[in-house]
Amino acid sequence: MSAIAFSTAPPCHDPRLVRAYLKQTVLRLYGVMLPILAIVMGLMLLLLMHLLKGSTAGWLQLAYGAFMLLLPAICARTMVHQQLRKFSEEGVALSEELVAARVSRELVSPFDIFTSFDLCAEALSGLGTGQALGLTGPPAFAHDPFKRIIVLGRQRPFCLFGATQVRLWAEPGQGVRIHVGRILSVQCLCMQTGSALRAVEAVTAQLQASLAWRLRAQDAVLREQAAEREALQARLSALQAQVEPHFLFNTLANLKYLVRTDTPAALEMLDHLIGYLQNALPDMRSVSSTLGREIDLARDYLALMQIRMGQRLSYSIDVQDDLRALPMPPAMLLSLVENALRHGLQGVPQPGSVRLAAALRAGMLEVAVHDDGAGLAGSAAHGHGLGLSNIHARLALLYGGAAILEVAQASPGGVTAILRLPLSAGGA
Repeated sequence: MSAIAFSTAPPCHDPRLVRAYLKQTVLRLYGVMLPILAIVMGLMLLLLMHLLKGSTAGWLQLAYGAFMLLLPAICARTMVHQQLRKFSEEGVALSEELVAARVSRELVSPFDIFTSFDLCAEALSGLGTGQALGLTGPPAFAHDPFKRIIVLGRQRPFCLFGATQVRLWAEPGQGVRIHVGRILSVQCLCMQTGSALRAVEAVTAQLQASLAWRLRAQDAVLREQAAEREALQARLSALQAQVEPHFLFNTLANLKYLVRTDTPAALEMLDHLIGYLQNALPDMRSVSSTLGREIDLARDYLALMQIRMGQRLSYSIDVQDDLRALPMPPAMLLSLVENALRHGLQGVPQPGSVRLAAALRAGMLEVAVHDDGAGLAGSAAHGHGLGLSNIHARLALLYGGAAILEVAQASPGGVTAILRLPLSAGGA
């Protein structure tokens, strides 16, 4: 079995492309050299006519003219062979784009037109692009934010030394398009050595790297925000879970007392408790609720407590129907009501009342819980109890510093707790 030999020979160039390359180089050289040749030939012919006489002068003039006309073709052939040899040494196969004066590429940006233009300008004006173009420093750079065009090259003027143009535009439904291409310059008349293709590909690579970097950075920010939201959700759930056993413990303790002292009242309370749990528990761990639902839960709770306290408790609720759909975090109002009963009314012998109210003021939802009980006598009323501490912690997580809980001494007695929530916050 014979071994397979892997050749590292330079790539073979397509003969058809070689002929086309030679032809375009000849035409470019003639386009550049013909005016100069015409002047030189005219001067030399006049000189020969002056120095030589007869048929000899005619033949010399004819031979010299033919030589001058063939000179660009001879030079072009030599230059093309040298360049093809260079391509082979670099391992590059001849292609139409490689020897074209006008080369272009197109990209699609996932960002809006303004962000995309800023990214392109930032990426192409730096040292990295200059090094990608084979320069020792940043490239010569010009940009027009209104036309969204960026031009960069080795040096100015671009029309003489050549440059690469980046143009951006937005198409409906197709995002932002980025076109990278060479501009027309005097270099188009010179022999093409692949510099146009290399420049366009270098600029395209810089833009792709910049867009990919920004996209990765954006994804990282979104992932970080998602992780923060999940952490926030976990902390809110942990804080809200403190409310549930606290409320259930107190209610069941009251029910246990009534079972021993007033069985009919205990059965009525049990019916109210079952109905309350059926409506409340499915949403107790939710991060969002509405003012209407929280008012209904507070009403059910007050009804339960009225059975327990009898004539010592009365309550009223003043909330307009058009406010019931406003967002509000769950269980906060219930904590304020429970706090008012536990620290305001349950410790005093005389009858007391609780009043709930809600209103819109200065773009914020104000929910107030007022009791006419003991006032700011207990430490819990000053905000150190479990219920109020829980509310302060949840407000900080949901709204930062935009939401406020105020607990103040009421006149002539009791405590007023006012919860101010911004309507524009997404946390509720």
